[in-house]
Amino acid sequence: MYMPERYQLEFHPEYSELDRESLMEIFTKHFPGFTDSRMRAMSRQQLISLIQEQEGFIVPEEGSGDLSDMPAPVGRYSRKEVYLPKSMAPGQGMYYCWEGADAAVEAAISLAKGDVSTREWNLGEDVPEGSLLLTVLGTTPPLVAAMETVTSVTEEKVYVEPLGVLSDPICLYDLESMIDSGLPRSSKALSLSTGKRVLKSLHKLVKEPQQLVISAGQCLNGSDPHSNDAVHALAMLQRDYEDVPLCDGCGRDVGSETSVHFFHPHDGLRKWDIQDHVDETGLLCQDCHALVHGPTKKRLQKVLSAAPRCPECGEGNPRRALWGDPAIFDDDNFVIMGCVLPIGPGAEWVCRNCETPYAVVAHPETLMPEDWVQSILENKRSRKSQ
Repeated sequence: MYMPERYQLEFHPEYSELDRESLMEIFTKHFPGFTDSRMRAMSRQQLISLIQEQEGFIVPEEGSGDLSDMPAPVGRYSRKEVYLPKSMAPGQGMYYCWEGADAAVEAAISLAKGDVSTREWNLGEDVPEGSLLLTVLGTTPPLVAAMETVTSVTEEKVYVEPLGVLSDPICLYDLESMIDSGLPRSSKALSLSTGKRVLKSLHKLVKEPQQLVISAGQCLNGSDPHSNDAVHALAMLQRDYEDVPLCDGCGRDVGSETSVHFFHPHDGLRKWDIQDHVDETGLLCQDCHALVHGPTKKRLQKVLSAAPRCPECGEGNPRRALWGDPAIFDDDNFVIMGCVLPIGPGAEWVCRNCETPYAVVAHPETLMPEDWVQSILENKRSRKSQ
């Protein structure tokens, strides 16, 4: 895989193998004024870059080694507010919703979007109104993802009010250890005593998240091994609404059809904090992932011909403009533009949000594969800095 020069330099072979605790120990020797919480708010990339600047491996930017002029680091991820009830109300129960491995990433997308009504949840039985609903993703390892309150129940649907998406990684194993009991790998109501212990332990885990060290799988062209599903799901849980579920490369809305791409050399054996894996990955659609691993002109043209975002409002997933006047045509993915062609290029797309017609003229031969990889990296970095 092609890797931009700055990434070749910054991922020093010695430091790329180290876990976060080891990096923080080295970092403290160079920057003793940094607090533990401030270091934990930094990505692996920030830690490694500053260490290497101090050791002369890369040329530092002017003033970058001066703590007095150094800005506070941007948080590593989109921390989301969680409003857990202090205790369970009289007569209130807790229902445990287990989303298996095949549905975990899709469930994470729905939770991140705040639109849990658009998919079929694995409830398995009737959930009483007023219950607390705890959702756990059956990833490797399993992650505690969200808590909601059941507001009403009909024959067709269960309506909920979100209390919060748990964007800090909380491993189910840690929760089980704290309550000194195993939890099911299927959806079911918890006993009253178990529910109370779960809620009390979650308060502690939200306040003081435990480190979760995992070995993610290798980066595969266009697909994810099960060992990457926890990284994938957590990356989705931490995204802002407008970024879900967009491809980090082309910006298209591709639903759950993304896969994890590692921007560092990855053999599938590195044991890192799960957040470090998330920080150094991108979520790419099949076309962009294939392009990064094996750039070809045909793949590049396919990506460039994909639906572009609206230049007026930035919305993705437009409808294709169809010129002509067919007698019978009913497809929401197209807009009939009529038979009178405009002077100059006609609209190729129509925005679903603001209805702006627009065209995009692309010249694939002027865009080299390494430029495409660099654009993906810059896209990811700019989102993390916002």
